[in-house]
Amino acid sequence: MSGPDSQAALFTAEPVPAAPVSGVPAGRFDPAASDAALTGDGYGWLADLLASPQPPVCEACGQVMSLPAAAPVLWACPACHPQEAAA
Repeated sequence: MSGPDSQAALFTAEPVPAAPVSGVPAGRFDPAASDAALTGDGYGWLADLLASPQPPVCEACGQVMSLPAAAPVLWACPACHPQEAAA
């Protein structure tokens, strides 16, 4: 077992294929479905899960605030800031 033939066997072994990392090979699914989920739907699914926000009360006049349709103001009091509330 100590001859040149025994050491040659160390270098002539057949390569063993690597085991797959996951149980699903990459070629068995359509990447378009995951691409749409990652890039295209925005946060609509999250908005559907969350309840509507409760409007705060204006600290100056006590009136319930409203959500304007346009940003940059999140909550606006229609009595104290009519321009932002209507925007």
